[in-house]
Amino acid sequence: MIHLLVATPLVGLVLWLIARLAQRAFRNLPPGPKGLPLVGNILRAADNDWLASPQRRDDYGDLMYLSVFGQGILVVNSQRVAVDLLEKRSNIYSDRPQSISLNEFLTESLLFVFTGYSDLWRRLRRPAVEGFSKSIVSDFYPIQNREAIMLALSLIKSPPMKKHFQRHSWSIILSINYHLPPVESEDDPVIVGIVNHVERVLHEIEPGARLVEYFPWMRYIPNKLAKWKRDAQYWFIQDSLMYERLLGKVADDLAKGIDQPSFGATLIKNREKYRLSEREQAWLVGSMLSAGGETTSTALHWWLLALLVHPEVQVRARAELDEVVGYARPPTFADLPSLPYIRAMVKETLRWSPAIPFSVPHASSADDWYDGMFIPKGTVVLPNVNLINSDSTVFGSDSASFNPARYLDEKGQVKPLMEGREEGHVSFGYGRRVCPGKYVAEGTLGIDFATLLWALRFERPEGAEGELDVRTLVHTGIGAYPVPFECRAVPRFAEAETLLKEALDLYE
Repeated sequence: MIHLLVATPLVGLVLWLIARLAQRAFRNLPPGPKGLPLVGNILRAADNDWLASPQRRDDYGDLMYLSVFGQGILVVNSQRVAVDLLEKRSNIYSDRPQSISLNEFLTESLLFVFTGYSDLWRRLRRPAVEGFSKSIVSDFYPIQNREAIMLALSLIKSPPMKKHFQRHSWSIILSINYHLPPVESEDDPVIVGIVNHVERVLHEIEPGARLVEYFPWMRYIPNKLAKWKRDAQYWFIQDSLMYERLLGKVADDLAKGIDQPSFGATLIKNREKYRLSEREQAWLVGSMLSAGGETTSTALHWWLLALLVHPEVQVRARAELDEVVGYARPPTFADLPSLPYIRAMVKETLRWSPAIPFSVPHASSADDWYDGMFIPKGTVVLPNVNLINSDSTVFGSDSASFNPARYLDEKGQVKPLMEGREEGHVSFGYGRRVCPGKYVAEGTLGIDFATLLWALRFERPEGAEGELDVRTLVHTGIGAYPVPFECRAVPRFAEAETLLKEALDLYE
């Protein structure tokens, strides 16, 4: 009894001290806008343009903290802090935000991009990194070269560029992952199925899309009373079957002795090495597929807009192509090392308008302190990629403009602009969550830019008036497109179409 009387106040004192320390910690959160009762900064957090504005860094500094229904959100506004947190402390900043509807029901945590930091994620990451490493991606050059030629021919035939970019992007990624033949139309049933899957995923991760993210107890509502749960579970089965059928075709080809380069074939042949189940394999290939198609199409749209706004870029690129490639044949990957301005154009496109302005969100898996500020466990961390990519101290006073020459040295060769970033920007993400498909993306854009500028001249339609809008973003989930614009493609010389067709015949 005496022990109990002594212990009780001691326990109370300990609890009181813990509460005081917790209160003190939360008073030392990074600065941010004042929120409303209960809902916090829900209106600000949903406004991507407000979050990304350089004014936010002026207002709050390198770190800005918001809260939505008690969920902390940390916006990182500088490269120094992003590296300190997401790379130097990657052991606690490599998680993903909790998404109950997405990870528990729609994908069962098998969509690699959004899988939490866990043993499952580590098992998925290894084959993804190895399967798309710099030494492997040259196996995909013939696919990318062929598709670049097909895209140029498509743009010659008909002007609606969005559908051609989408067909092109999905066709490349389907061939790389499953070695499927070229897709003829964006209406192909395989593409439609994957695009629908991507749209479902993007809907689930939109802020405020599901109340269960703010009230986790809702995950226990019986299925018959929760249509959102029934729908998510239904689509998980359907999407699993879709990806399993696609990978099954690769397995059938391997069984017949048909062994063509593809990520799917690599997984199947190394099943024992990677220790993935058939469903995990199917979802991993599907993850790489769904992540790569939309971002490539977006990058092509931004590049084309930049060409219209800065016609001098086309002139310089074509001069380089004329000198290195000439007019007798389209470019190939063998030409790219001798085309530094084209390679610089790839870097500048990805820097100038990243397809995912805040990267894919990270989350902290432990409490942390940084520069005297407390970052609670479970905080969503958003690197402000657009702002970091526009840092005038790194990219010059014209960082808001599209200028590939910023990546060239005095001898006209590609130079690094960011310490520790061979790509020269941060659009591929940070730390252990960096995009494993970045070398494929760079190769695709490099051969696309070279082929399209070799064959075509891009210009605004006759009668087009007004300035083109290069800063307004059309947000699609975590991604962003430019405002729709018109453009026409004109063959640069009479023989261009014939030479493209002859080159395409070599890939038949």
